[in-house]
Amino acid sequence: MNIKSFFTQEYLFQINSAVITPGEKLFLYSGAILVLLAIVLKIAESFAPSPVDKKLRNKLFSVFIFSGISELVWYFFRYENVMFFGSHFVAWLIVAIGAVWLILTLVKVLKNYSKEKEAWTKEQQKLKYLPK
Repeated sequence: MNIKSFFTQEYLFQINSAVITPGEKLFLYSGAILVLLAIVLKIAESFAPSPVDKKLRNKLFSVFIFSGISELVWYFFRYENVMFFGSHFVAWLIVAIGAVWLILTLVKVLKNYSKEKEAWTKEQQKLKYLPK
């Protein structure tokens, strides 16, 4: 497998209007999976045991729904042979943006997760003994 062929100008910016390759269908399938995962996270958000968990699931939902819908829209542009927006460069740009956003979200949330969870638990403990 020649990795250099994925970074040529022809691969990144030209569209083969004759056929959609299995590699391009991979973007369609990954977009659909990300949208389904976002829907599952939205449903799981309603069953979250604490607001901290709800916040984490909501942030992950945002990342997955953006990435999934963006990939599905890219595939539509690719299918319709829209010149720039259907190029592989845009597809890989969407993947890169989604990956960076996911990593930054996970680092930020997981860095503060235990502190926020502990503060919420202490608040719940305090509220349990306060008169209503």
